[in-house]
Amino acid sequence: MRAASVGFCLAGVLLLGACSGSEARPSTTTVVLGQGPDVTVSSEETVTPTALPGDTVTSLTGAPSEESEAVPVTHPPLEPMVVTVLPSNFGALDGLFTQYASVFGVPIVATPATDPAKILHAAQVLRGYLDNDQDGNVDDSAVLSALLDARSGMMMGASNQDIDRDEIWEAFGELEEAGFAPFQELYANETAQLGSFDFALEEVHHLIYDQGWAVVYPEYFAREGSALSEAMDIARGGYFTSVPNPYPSAAWYSYDDRTCDYGCMVTEYFYWAHTTLLGLQVAVGPERCQEISHEWRPCTPDDLRQTDPAVVGILENPLLKLPMKSPL
Repeated sequence: MRAASVGFCLAGVLLLGACSGSEARPSTTTVVLGQGPDVTVSSEETVTPTALPGDTVTSLTGAPSEESEAVPVTHPPLEPMVVTVLPSNFGALDGLFTQYASVFGVPIVATPATDPAKILHAAQVLRGYLDNDQDGNVDDSAVLSALLDARSGMMMGASNQDIDRDEIWEAFGELEEAGFAPFQELYANETAQLGSFDFALEEVHHLIYDQGWAVVYPEYFAREGSALSEAMDIARGGYFTSVPNPYPSAAWYSYDDRTCDYGCMVTEYFYWAHTTLLGLQVAVGPERCQEISHEWRPCTPDDLRQTDPAVVGILENPLLKLPMKSPL
């Protein structure tokens, strides 16, 4: 495990943690500025912390460089979210993943090349889905318990190339042999990119569905034989165990990835429907509708209500305690 790492606190300060010795030294890091509901996380710049006796952590503030392109992060006034070193209970990942964050005990592990600001953003999305009313408590404790029992989480890399390596898959194979469920991938270069869809909204949703909602409410959300899968069959124009070629003309959900089996199709359908109802698909602009039309047609909440009342009825069932607003 690396001897030092950088931690970040969304409370208007920069935290430099787990540093050995008392000598001040330059550190390439991300400065967190401001305080309140709107916090801006700048891109990387080099700062020199002042070491205090006994390895005391110091606080720094400052402005991002003019060359930096700020990534806005909003968050409720809850406990700070921090990026730290990877804990020892992830031993198989030692050296491959060095950064870590936790949301209600659900882990996010990240490679050394992953921008810490993107890790914090993913943590905010996870927290926003689990605590949608932003009162500091999870909205559905049973879903959180299922996630924790599964021992799953998010794994982040700078890009697909940063993650898609034999040694990484072998390490996660060791974790699964030790009782961990598969981790959900997320890439920093697809996360919180200004002007583009934020894929943290998708990948974090997949994690909570697979290891949480589908486990706690199987009659509604199981990958087959549930209210959700039946609604998906209507949306696809029929029950298909593989991708039809072509889809029926009346279908409004026509995902065509042939590596995605029926259960995978249900996961994707739930993501499309839920994020559409929350208004997340069009949050980046109306052009998103055309961008996704080859696999998903109703891209606004009103479109979804008119096109797919079956899934809207599931999503708005108060017994299921689903997020009803954006996690951000």
